[in-house]
Amino acid sequence: MKTLLKVFQTLVIALVISVTLLGNPWMASPASAQGCDTPYVPLLRETGFVHRVNVPDLDKAMYFYGEGLGLSCNPTFYEPPFWAEFYSEDDPATSIGLYANPYEPFEPKTVGTQIVPDIAAACANLKEKGIPIDKSEYAGSYVCLASFTDPYGNELAYRQERWFGSDPKEECLELTETVCSPGF
Repeated sequence: MKTLLKVFQTLVIALVISVTLLGNPWMASPASAQGCDTPYVPLLRETGFVHRVNVPDLDKAMYFYGEGLGLSCNPTFYEPPFWAEFYSEDDPATSIGLYANPYEPFEPKTVGTQIVPDIAAACANLKEKGIPIDKSEYAGSYVCLASFTDPYGNELAYRQERWFGSDPKEECLELTETVCSPGF
């Protein structure tokens, strides 16, 4: 009975702390504060398309794409002050990624990014066809990128979000040094 009472007291204390902390606006998560607390399923996609758009001010851009265009922010890919990703309820596999870098001068730019289930195979396919990879990197939030350029100078990229190993960052970094390394 004493053990049961101790467990009950612990649960009540945890509940009081949770309500106190989460009930205060200054204790809410940054994603929630920015309107990026929308539930999104699936959180990591195997296929789809992300269109990156450079913006000078992430907060203002989030308001425009969220309130103005009626898109939902994906909290899985929310990394302030650099990145916020929005999707339409009608097509959650297609997103607009807002990129802001407060440490660099703003330059308008867009990058079309195709989500692929196997970035290693996608990189190998590019190299087999004589298309060089310009850059590859682990971008955080389980995202591995490999960038390339079309014949007209437009930047494109492959992106893998779903990983099946225990360490997605390590898997991606290994790929960036091997099959997805810059060049042919």
